[in-house]
Amino acid sequence: MNFEGFDFSYIEDAPAEKQQFYWVGLFYFLAKTAMDKCGDTGEEVIRKGVREYGRERGQRMRKISDVNGRPADLLTLFENYDLMSDPRFVHPKEGRILTAEVKKSITERCPDAEMWGRLPDGLHIGSVFCEEVHHQIYGGYDPAIQVNLCETLTNGGHQCRFHIYCRKANQKEYPLPQYVPQTWEDFGNDMVASIHSMFCLMYIKMGRVIKDKLGEEVLADAIRRFCCCRGKRMRLLHENKKIPVSPASFLQEGDLFLDHRFTMTAKYLNTEEVEVFTKRNLLYEVSASYQSEDLAKLYEKISYEWLLKGYEEAFRLGSAESGPNHIHLILLRE
Repeated sequence: MNFEGFDFSYIEDAPAEKQQFYWVGLFYFLAKTAMDKCGDTGEEVIRKGVREYGRERGQRMRKISDVNGRPADLLTLFENYDLMSDPRFVHPKEGRILTAEVKKSITERCPDAEMWGRLPDGLHIGSVFCEEVHHQIYGGYDPAIQVNLCETLTNGGHQCRFHIYCRKANQKEYPLPQYVPQTWEDFGNDMVASIHSMFCLMYIKMGRVIKDKLGEEVLADAIRRFCCCRGKRMRLLHENKKIPVSPASFLQEGDLFLDHRFTMTAKYLNTEEVEVFTKRNLLYEVSASYQSEDLAKLYEKISYEWLLKGYEEAFRLGSAESGPNHIHLILLRE
């Protein structure tokens, strides 16, 4: 696969940073593939998918606030936010305000914008995400919330400047379906697990719209590109850090099972074959919450093979078997 124009001069190597590229990279390749293949219609579908994803997150957080008897205000929202930030974000304290009705903040460094900026057309694609998602997250939490975001690091600004208002006088009754806890919501305060959960949710919400509106092949091609790029990044990182290029490095020094909830174990049957098991499959758990098991099956049908193609080593996927509670892989030496 051709990665001409891609900047691989810096590749994340801390677990949270690798996990952050999961969703940043996935969004890029979903959007880039849809726009390359379907033009303005593709962008329209991508924007719709981002809105679906953002609204779902906001409404989910509101339902949790309601069931816990918490006031629906900005203090509650940000005290119980569903995504632990990548540690590379920089939010200066100067000028920061957070009350029940007002939040003002500045982002001076955004690793998402930096990662998108190393990909062809990446900042434009990142700006699509920024233009759509924040209004939906906060508006999904409460329709009375107003979001002012005129400057972002993805649209050419020097910072991201947020002014958010949730005036109690504007709030009205907001009936939502009753909250039903899901198994995958057990990420707690674990940064890597929370990022991975939101990656899974974004794939399911955006994948649904892309498959239904643009066709399965557009979604499949985006997955191939994304996974091949991840495999190439792993290979380059291992070479740069002088980590042996091997099935063990691919599994244990790569980015496949960063979330501790996988509980991955690898059994080396011989020098030519390794068998991998996980006790959970988070993508399947999220897909089951939204009756979208077809999307999880498509992703896992494609992903491991194309990760290995990007890694470009003399071993291949012997078999891949996934279900609601496990992942089972066999890697074979050529």
